Amino acid sequence: MIHDFFLTEWFFYVLRWLYGVFGNSYFLTILAVTLVLRLVQIFPDIQSRKTQKKQAEIQPQIDKLKEKYSNDPQKLNQEQNKLMRENGIGCLSGCLPMLLTLPLFFCFLAAFRFWGYEQTVKLTYETIVNETRAEQTYESFRFGWITNIWQPDSGLAPVVTPAKTVAAYGSNQSLFACFKKQDTTTSKIGNLVILHDGYTDFDGNFVSGEEIWRTFTESGLAKGEYGTEQMLLLSDEASQQKYDELMQVYKKGYNNGWFILPILAAAFQFLLAWFSQKQQKKANPAASAQQNMNFMMYLFPIMSIVFCMTSTSAFALYWVLSSVLQIGSSTLINYLMNKKEKPAEIVQK
Repeated sequence: MIHDFFLTEWFFYVLRWLYGVFGNSYFLTILAVTLVLRLVQIFPDIQSRKTQKKQAEIQPQIDKLKEKYSNDPQKLNQEQNKLMRENGIGCLSGCLPMLLTLPLFFCFLAAFRFWGYEQTVKLTYETIVNETRAEQTYESFRFGWITNIWQPDSGLAPVVTPAKTVAAYGSNQSLFACFKKQDTTTSKIGNLVILHDGYTDFDGNFVSGEEIWRTFTESGLAKGEYGTEQMLLLSDEASQQKYDELMQVYKKGYNNGWFILPILAAAFQFLLAWFSQKQQKKANPAASAQQNMNFMMYLFPIMSIVFCMTSTSAFALYWVLSSVLQIGSSTLINYLMNKKEKPAEIVQK
């Protein structure tokens, strides 16, 4: 998506590039991106685990400080911070993986949403101009039990992107757009990459963004001059009805999926939270932070279900693969650290 947050744009272009490299395979593209991101996160994850080990080793000293300064919270805080600094423990070092994961999560959520916008626009154009090529594109959207990977894996989701969702493309460019009052006379639909750079179809022919927009306007699905802020897609009931009639050929089922990816995402997130809690309790049984882990064990799975049921199946697949890889890498890191790492030298208070 052009003119969006730079990291979201970068992720989006990487997804499009890898999609071409892997022969238009969604699964291989998503798997490759997930692997790369997990490799990036491994280093702060290792540092976080080293910090947790050190925190466990100085816990007896912290307990002594709590007993000594039980009536002086300010002094206790100063002495605890001093002890942690002397042992090379940063206040935020244990939170680095989470601080890195959250921005990546939201940027990828947006990037996958924009990728879905682009694919729906491409399918709509090809349905108008070339029935055979459109059928090829639509068949490429299938993934296992999922009819359309750009719709949620849900028994409640239609197999074709609804007209109202397509109409919102121009006003839904930002993660924070829901807090803004929308202007119905202008749109950012022209910022969709496919309407800016065009694409190459299955026959190897280049289709320009201007050609796509001209075809949409001539078919009554859009209005406004190409390249201006007055470009509007499915802006009224008549154009939305034409879109629904056009895409009726793909409505071969009542639901797009069976909730499998959201359930898997929640299950793996629960397993990951349980695994993290177990490791932290093992490393530092006395740490008071453990009390918050039970809450996190249920929060992340619930969040996973909500995001995966309201986002594209492509994003849900990424989230499931990411959770599986995180569990596997965490298990390996813990095994290697427990096997090879010697106890750190602790500064006594």
